[in-house]
Amino acid sequence: MKITNISTAVLEANFDWTLVKIETDERITGYGEAFLGPGMTAIIAEFASLLIGEDPTSIDRVMRRLKSSIIHASPGLSFHAICGLESALLDVIGKRYQMPLWQILGGKYRDEARIYADCHAGEALESITPLLVPRTPAWMSAPREHRSVVSLKHHGWDASKQDHLTPEAYAARAQEMAARGFSILKFDVDVPTPYETDEYNRDLSRAEIEYAASLVGAVRQAVGRDIGLAVDCHWNYGVAAAVEMARAVEPFHLLWLEDPVPPDNIRALGEVQRNTRTTIATGENNYTRLEFQSLIVDAGLRVLAPDVQKIGLWEGRKIADLADMHYVNLTLHDISGPLGTMAGVHLSAAIPNVLALEWHAASVPFFDELVRNADGPMIVKGKIRVPDRPGLGIEPDEDVAYKYRKPGEKFFGA
Repeated sequence: MKITNISTAVLEANFDWTLVKIETDERITGYGEAFLGPGMTAIIAEFASLLIGEDPTSIDRVMRRLKSSIIHASPGLSFHAICGLESALLDVIGKRYQMPLWQILGGKYRDEARIYADCHAGEALESITPLLVPRTPAWMSAPREHRSVVSLKHHGWDASKQDHLTPEAYAARAQEMAARGFSILKFDVDVPTPYETDEYNRDLSRAEIEYAASLVGAVRQAVGRDIGLAVDCHWNYGVAAAVEMARAVEPFHLLWLEDPVPPDNIRALGEVQRNTRTTIATGENNYTRLEFQSLIVDAGLRVLAPDVQKIGLWEGRKIADLADMHYVNLTLHDISGPLGTMAGVHLSAAIPNVLALEWHAASVPFFDELVRNADGPMIVKGKIRVPDRPGLGIEPDEDVAYKYRKPGEKFFGA
């Protein structure tokens, strides 16, 4: 079997969802999804020249060749592209040999993957570009106004719109998502507050910390003790501020506090973890086993949060094995559409030490519509059934996807 063609399509959802399509001379077509990034489809097109004519079943050698080709420009966006290609290659292999991906990865530990809902206080779709600038997707009939410049401190939040970032709104959203069957919820706490001080010094005033804690406290009170809670800080704080934030939320018994400091200083992460009872998690900006080994051994983290679309399924299984040696759990980061989410389901099934897989698309109205011949909603009562069908087990409905395509991007070559 040989690869004959590689093409992409980009959908405008809450983020860019970049779909990858690999065709072969045996008329087997595989689909995958790549993490977002500026110029992502151009990078995938560059890799196509190395893959045309290759045998997709030599997956380990093919992955090594791709990563070796960008040793001067890795990891980052290059790995985002490679992992999208890898998912499509594995989909081809699974279809060729009539095996679901979890079976290729070594078998499954569970029949359902537990999903945690990444929540926002508002109900409207928050959509941002690969450069974290708010946008109105082209398919929306009623454009919304956004500021062209957004505070760097808040990871794409429009700082001029704070009306829905209140304890009451957080509590209402938590109750809504818990009623839908999710047993783990995650909220952002690095949101604009009435108590802003400096955008750049990574510090937090006491008022900002207390406001963030009030958001978490309102959620805990709204959903009770049986719902797992996590919060995200998007790498915004210095060590001192992160420690104070982590201590302030200790009474609410979080499953984890995610990305309190920038990801490149592992010593700083360890200092935060050693100075709080709150479990610290990070990993979505890490790519290799060596990086995750350092997070475990040097920083002493007990929960890792790698992104499936950045590490890939092949490396993801190896990272999970490494973490399991140290009795460390994984919570899988995921901001993708149905294809990327289902790839995460297969990895969740194939590793013993997973806590949950993220779902970030609750406000995207066409998430389930994108799946061709779907039996129903993908997520039922906070879980996704692990498919037994070959490959990923799902395929995109290209006619539906075309309606939500991103202007200026080719749609599977057209």
